[in-house]
Amino acid sequence: MEEKIEKILSSNEERNFLLSLLRVGRKDFENSIEFIDFLTETIKNNPIIKEKFNERLKPIFRGIRMQRFITDFGIFSDDKIIPLLFRELGNKILPQISDDQTLLSLTNEVLYSRENHNFVKLIPVDRWANFYEALFNNDNLICNREYVKKQIREGALILIDRIVGGAADTEIFKMGTIKSIEENPFQKLDRNLIKILQDHDIIDIEKVEGIIRQIQVCSVYLDSIIDQKEVKGISLKITIKITLLKQQLERIKILVNALHLLDDSTISCAMANITKNWLGFYSTKSKVSNTFQSTLYVVASLITWHNKQTGEKYITSTTKEYMKMLYSAMGGGLLVAILCFIKTQMGMGIHTPFFQALLYSLNYAWGFTAIYLMHWSLATKQPAMTAAALAHALSQDEKSDSDYKEFGIIFSRLFRSQFIAFIGNVLAVFVVAIILFYALSFFTNLELINNHKANDAINELVNLDPKIFWFAAIAGLFLFLSGLVTGITDNYTRYNNIPERLYNHPLLKRFVKETKRRKWSNWYKNNIGGISGNVIFGFCLGSSFLIGNFLGIPFDIRHITFSAGNYAIALAHFNFEITWQYFILGCIGIFGIGALNFLVSFSLSLWLAMKSVNVPTREIGKILYSALKLFLKNPVQFFIPIRSKKNN
Repeated sequence: MEEKIEKILSSNEERNFLLSLLRVGRKDFENSIEFIDFLTETIKNNPIIKEKFNERLKPIFRGIRMQRFITDFGIFSDDKIIPLLFRELGNKILPQISDDQTLLSLTNEVLYSRENHNFVKLIPVDRWANFYEALFNNDNLICNREYVKKQIREGALILIDRIVGGAADTEIFKMGTIKSIEENPFQKLDRNLIKILQDHDIIDIEKVEGIIRQIQVCSVYLDSIIDQKEVKGISLKITIKITLLKQQLERIKILVNALHLLDDSTISCAMANITKNWLGFYSTKSKVSNTFQSTLYVVASLITWHNKQTGEKYITSTTKEYMKMLYSAMGGGLLVAILCFIKTQMGMGIHTPFFQALLYSLNYAWGFTAIYLMHWSLATKQPAMTAAALAHALSQDEKSDSDYKEFGIIFSRLFRSQFIAFIGNVLAVFVVAIILFYALSFFTNLELINNHKANDAINELVNLDPKIFWFAAIAGLFLFLSGLVTGITDNYTRYNNIPERLYNHPLLKRFVKETKRRKWSNWYKNNIGGISGNVIFGFCLGSSFLIGNFLGIPFDIRHITFSAGNYAIALAHFNFEITWQYFILGCIGIFGIGALNFLVSFSLSLWLAMKSVNVPTREIGKILYSALKLFLKNPVQFFIPIRSKKNN
């Protein structure tokens, strides 16, 4: 093996010898720790290899420029997604690798492969220290200590300039609790850090701790801005800016600690810590992926914070709440029965596809909005809200077995609330649709539904056509999207202070009394999110078939309550000439549609909500396991709100 290493070091390659070494390490050694230990022992015991190693490293690291690497790598990008995407695609085709004596270029070349990065980053600090101790003869052989300190100081000065500029952003300054420049923690950090760096002071542990304390004060200040989102809302721009500032503050902490080690420790110890930390800066993910994930986190936190407050209302605990949910769902089913007849009549006419979609969309939109404003409920609208409430319950830092049991109980309450909402919706829409059919048939001469449409409504359910479950999943996606719209609208309303602006509108002040203006502004604040979500959901359902027509693919929606209403109308049209086996199959199809509506909407909403509170998705497995144990022990409580004797 030593001969192989010596051959690599003796080759005419320039920086590529590092890649050759990594290939040998990954191929011939069990892991990176065994590889670094072998290199360390070889350098200690073989002066020729040690000398060649130093000779190869000198031209690479002597005078290497580090600023861009330490100021940009691993830090969130606030670039727009689309320009960033095109730039990253260009970098994939022509990577930013050139012989320009920058650490950025070298790192891109050596760690461009994900396998190389994963291999090297697992090497612990003590192994790096042993390696550098064996390799370095003195400070001046490979990397001069003062030169490295100069590069780090310059990088830290660049970062503090960016931080102070970012903290002075108009929107952040407006949202901040400190209005005086003198009291601004970023200004204090700036003055202290610049004094230390520009005076070339020896950075002892007291100075490091002082800088860290000031960084913590800045972080708390930024957190206080984020914490206002529940009351005031917050913009995507500010949240992205705060994420960027916090990462830059964390990077300064790492750089100041590196300067302290270079002043206070051996070069091998200092470089070992620097190497380990700086390898963490590099990511094999593209900036597009990082930016998308960071933006997703920001959007999720904006949305789910508002949705969770609504979701808590949909999780019933007592018998009274359970029955209230049933009555509310029956009210929603009653109105959906009316919507089914209106939609059937719209479908009987001859219209262009666009006008047909517009009619369907308006019918859905006014109906869903009316259900919302009358405080009735559609079972399928709940998952986006209840998922947010469940995810926020999971966000506590430490969880014991008893906590997971509590989460299981919350899940059982959520399940039975959803169950009774489904029952209320389906029962009401079915009964009311039949009554309306016979009433309208008796008092009017309207053709309520033709044989073709009635046959289709029955056959797709009775035959359990797989297509309807695909359409149900699409409806679940639209339910999820409507939840996003609700959260975004609520946040936008609070952040832009629209209720107060409405209350203080000069024109309204002239003609409307103060009490009425306050009533209007409060109504707007409490309802605009729900209204916007329901309108968007209505237009998604009403126009979905256009996508299928345009693309020539099976694309439509099936919603449990509307499917039940249409099934009831079709059965009444044929005077219930159907066997009880087929009737049961139709009911199975209806609840199968409901299950897909719920599962898709709830899964997507829960995933997004868990992203927003930084809860790993594996936590949901523990909850489901706890809920399963609870179900096996007492399945009845997943359907009706019973209390055990112990609880009583």
